Amino acid sequence: MRIFLPLLVGFSLYLPFSRYELWFFLFIALYILLLYPSVKFWSLTGLVFFGLSLRCVNIASIQYGGIEPLLAYALFFLFVLFLSSYQMALPIYLWKRVGKGRLFLIPFFYTVFEVIRSYFPYGGFPWLLLGSLWVNVPLLKEALYFTNVYMMSFLLWLLVYLVLKRRFFFVLILISSLTVLSMYAKSSVLKKVEKGREIKVALIQTAIPQKDKLYSERFDRYVGSILSLIEEAQRSKPDLVVLPESSLPILLSDEGNKERMKLFELSYRTPVLVGLIDIREGLKPYNSAYLIKDGEVVDYYDKVRLLPIGEYMPFPFAFVKDIFQAINGLDYVPGEREKPIDYDHMRIATPICFEIAYYDLVKKLSQRADLIAVLTNDGWFNDSDCTTVHFSWARVRAIENGKYILWVNNSGDTSLIDPFGRVIEKLGYMKRGILIGHVKLID
Repeated sequence: MRIFLPLLVGFSLYLPFSRYELWFFLFIALYILLLYPSVKFWSLTGLVFFGLSLRCVNIASIQYGGIEPLLAYALFFLFVLFLSSYQMALPIYLWKRVGKGRLFLIPFFYTVFEVIRSYFPYGGFPWLLLGSLWVNVPLLKEALYFTNVYMMSFLLWLLVYLVLKRRFFFVLILISSLTVLSMYAKSSVLKKVEKGREIKVALIQTAIPQKDKLYSERFDRYVGSILSLIEEAQRSKPDLVVLPESSLPILLSDEGNKERMKLFELSYRTPVLVGLIDIREGLKPYNSAYLIKDGEVVDYYDKVRLLPIGEYMPFPFAFVKDIFQAINGLDYVPGEREKPIDYDHMRIATPICFEIAYYDLVKKLSQRADLIAVLTNDGWFNDSDCTTVHFSWARVRAIENGKYILWVNNSGDTSLIDPFGRVIEKLGYMKRGILIGHVKLID
């Protein structure tokens, strides 16, 4: 029973973050965790929770990274062990030492470590945060507009604690307060939506298999069809055409490239927002979003928060490159400008891929923008729980910032998301095509 119960709790924690989004299981898991506040119980729960939720990263390391399965799973276990110790064992250990067994302090300790984990070490890992699950809760999710995921994590724990202590009057007050706050937030955002200027957008889902994107000779075969999709999208006369992260195997600085010339030629018809990898200042690669119009780059954004191991090798692990060919090569260079792309009274925040999970970065970009466009490529993880969690962050950030979000993904599901976290329209997984829709620019 002592082993079975934490296994069950870990599974119950995983279900809300799975592709099935069974968010109500979270209350059961947190209730039992409060009943058994021990380091061993929480550690084992964390191993199951993080292990199940993140097992999809092995798709990237084994299927596309070329790492031997045995070694990949060994490294994965160390990663899960670290996360479980960091987020589950350490908070409950400090709670016992500092909190002196006061149960009402557990919500505080857990939430504090969610915040710390989001930024440390190596830029942090703001993934699987409990507060993000409010995006699935009817009537209450809009409260994220006046709060954030960390505050909502704390309130979630507090709610479960009050139920455990049978303080149902305070439970009623908390739920009623969140309901009122959510209704007020929805009313406030609706007023802004009504005043917003409507534009027509065309989102292109390139649907290039990840195994082909890894080899230039294979990737090159898709360039013609992608450029044709841009032309097709422009026939509907949109105000903006958007492509995903690293959508074409061309360098922006390679001015003699025929495909690059064609892309710039198409920009005379309609402005094109495109994700490209470029080499600048010698041999410094950047992962960037470019707004191209009338044959020139109007503005751009370089990815600021790079993904450790995936985009750069943090100190002191540079030697790993010599072991694994899949991650060998130059480290990407982080951008220095945390600002939206500015074009013709249109300010577009363009967090790239994993950056959408960073509350502070997206908030900073969004405050000076009237639209958010996330350029990403989830082909690394196939159609797994990782893509589900990644997409859920776009819905969370839409509510927090009260803005429309264009989720433009190589693999899917490319979507239009309104300021209330609702998916207006989307393209199916790995369906190559164009999504045409209307959104509003909101100050």
